[in-house]
Amino acid sequence: MSSSTSPGLSAPLKIAAFRNLWMANIVSNVGTLMQSVGAAWLMTSLTSSTTLVGLVQTASTLPVFLVGFLAGVLADTVERKRLLFWSQLWMLVVALVLAVITWMGLITPWVLLGLTFALGFGAAISLPAWQATVQDMVPRESVPAAVSLNSIAFNVARAVGPAIGGVLVAATGAASAFFVNAVSFVAVIGAVTTWKPAARQKSRLSEDMFGALRAGFRYLIHSKRLQSPIIRASAFNFFASVVWPLGPLYARDVLHTTASGFGLLLAFFGTGSIVSALLVPRLRSVMQLERILAVGSMISASSLIGLAFAHEFWVAAVAIFFAGTAWVGVLVNFNVATQTAVPAWVRGRALSFYLLAFQGVLALGGLLWGYLAGHIGIAPCFQVAAGGLVVGLILTRYFPISLNEDVDLRPSMHWPEVHESIDLDVEDGPVLVLVEFQIAPERADAFRETMRGMREQRMRNGAHRWRLYQDIQDPQRFVELFRVDSWGEHLRQHERLTVTDLEVQTAALAFHEGPEKPRVHHYLNIEG
Repeated sequence: MSSSTSPGLSAPLKIAAFRNLWMANIVSNVGTLMQSVGAAWLMTSLTSSTTLVGLVQTASTLPVFLVGFLAGVLADTVERKRLLFWSQLWMLVVALVLAVITWMGLITPWVLLGLTFALGFGAAISLPAWQATVQDMVPRESVPAAVSLNSIAFNVARAVGPAIGGVLVAATGAASAFFVNAVSFVAVIGAVTTWKPAARQKSRLSEDMFGALRAGFRYLIHSKRLQSPIIRASAFNFFASVVWPLGPLYARDVLHTTASGFGLLLAFFGTGSIVSALLVPRLRSVMQLERILAVGSMISASSLIGLAFAHEFWVAAVAIFFAGTAWVGVLVNFNVATQTAVPAWVRGRALSFYLLAFQGVLALGGLLWGYLAGHIGIAPCFQVAAGGLVVGLILTRYFPISLNEDVDLRPSMHWPEVHESIDLDVEDGPVLVLVEFQIAPERADAFRETMRGMREQRMRNGAHRWRLYQDIQDPQRFVELFRVDSWGEHLRQHERLTVTDLEVQTAALAFHEGPEKPRVHHYLNIEG
């Protein structure tokens, strides 16, 4: 449960940079959601294929799957302000092209999908940087509130944008919605331009693209705290997101409504999301996180069952309101858990993994749910998705979630600087590091258990091999060995260590009984 002393929901809004970008984000999201309604409804008028209708969602989310890792590396290695500026400008131009082509009557299903994909590409490049800027602007204790506010911003837009978009599309056509979306990017470009971020602390050891990608994957593989929210969010999102690809078909074929009716349905979803985002910070103070997630999944499943059997518009509106409530109540917590699970040096890459999983299942779901609806119908798809949400609760046992409030991820910089006796280049290597311990026999088992945590720490921060050996002739002597790819990568390990890493190392050092500190040796591979 969260601390009762956590800052209130409004605390991040007192920071001018966050407040300006937050308001601009609302404007941009209104335009984006108007565009989404226009694209989805336009596709239903261009084709009768349920698969092509479902592919509208796939086209907008597939870019995250294709370039998500690259976007995460860029968020960690280039100036985030510049990255956000150019990605927003790209989306402005693409949205304007889409508006003009549609207005001229030249739009086809595949042109619509192609330009939707191009918009998704811009969003994919900017998303990790956008989310990583939260901790560039607000203190760590305000991150949950800032994430909730960003969710509110999106869902205020979700409540307003689809309704306006539906009316506009019904009255004047999809081209108008596309043009409004293009104009909306101007607000974000303006806010980004005026933002003056603090100078980022630059490492003396820059990473190349391949090395940064490899370091990010290595961190993911050896961090259960990061894996859990990603896996759980993917499972929830795959089933709960069924309303997105099937929503236009449900509105047209089951409720027999128009584009404005479809937009109104999405507005109810957005309103439910706002209510949830407002309540989540308070719920964390009175309810365990896992219980919030379980209740959210059950509400989402119940809402899908309601949609499966609803044939009246207002019954469906109530069901989709609670679907929106559950959606945000669950996903905001997964997002916060991801952001607080990693140190600053890998935050952009961690968020790209989360967004890849999040958007990847949206892309896959758009294809599969659209295909399945063409064979078994829309209502049975909602029922299958509801069952999947219930079954997915079993993941709670194997991938528990924590907001990591007791984890201090600030750099500790506690490793002493290595004095080199030979000239070394950062590319030299591999390097073998050896640490000698003297451990009393009666404490050996406890020491080995503690060193398991040390292994994960070493591997997360740069090692790719780790072993613990016991001297056969001197059973009290233990040797820890780990290998890194290069001398530069080992020096980066020095910079990546956190205060929590220091606590683990302090616990291991407490077992050492020699007259001096454990001896550390560095060996450079020179042949073979």
